Amino acid sequence: MDKDYMKRYSRQIVLKQIGEDNQKKLLEKSVLIVGLGGTGSAAAEMFSRLGVKKLILVDRDRIEITNLHRQILYGMKDLKNYKAEAAAKRLKEINPDVEIEFYNNAFDSSMAWIVDNVDLVFDGTDNMTTRFIINDACDKYEKPWVFTSAIEVYGEFKAIIPGKTSCYACFNAEPEELPVCAVAGVLSTVPGIIASYGVNLAIKILLDYKIDGSIYFIDAFNFEIKKIGIGKNRECRCCSKKDYKYLGKEYSGIGKSMLL
Repeated sequence: MDKDYMKRYSRQIVLKQIGEDNQKKLLEKSVLIVGLGGTGSAAAEMFSRLGVKKLILVDRDRIEITNLHRQILYGMKDLKNYKAEAAAKRLKEINPDVEIEFYNNAFDSSMAWIVDNVDLVFDGTDNMTTRFIINDACDKYEKPWVFTSAIEVYGEFKAIIPGKTSCYACFNAEPEELPVCAVAGVLSTVPGIIASYGVNLAIKILLDYKIDGSIYFIDAFNFEIKKIGIGKNRECRCCSKKDYKYLGKEYSGIGKSMLL
């Protein structure tokens, strides 16, 4: 680790939970972020400042003025541009040493191969079908991922580690329609709060800290957090029976995903 890296990450290196050895580990890690909305854009900036080696960004949406109150990588000059492309440009300004790869596409089964090329996947979507695709791909390629969700003043997050924790399909049987920000609204602080917790969880996974796979629910307005243990489902389609149906051709080109 050269002097520039030592200086940039010095405030992390002095932490007993990180130190120089763990910082070196982070500098070799790659992360896929699916969805560059409220949670995803905040997480992308955190990972960039954290000092991972590479970020792969996937989002097919363009930036709208309604995004700007919570999606922190974008400004007025970015309106109508693709989120993934604009995010990549901004992240390179923040930390030019981080490799950035981006795709202006929805994450569907045709893109699941990317999961095999990273150390961790971060979920920034509010689309259950996309999450099932992520879940199937991560179980198939044995890669950990962090599930996050934020709407109104509430959020949730969970670590999913193949072979160690319950997966997303263990507690969700089939996709269902979820409330969206355009209808339910979202307080500008909530995606950032959830992203912070999610990235903290990702750091622990990347550095091999013990993770129990509980799901955490947050009421940000009333400063409440609940932790609920979720055990593996022995009849789970995905992690138990290895039925990766969401990686099939019918989930390729599935259309526009709705992102926080």
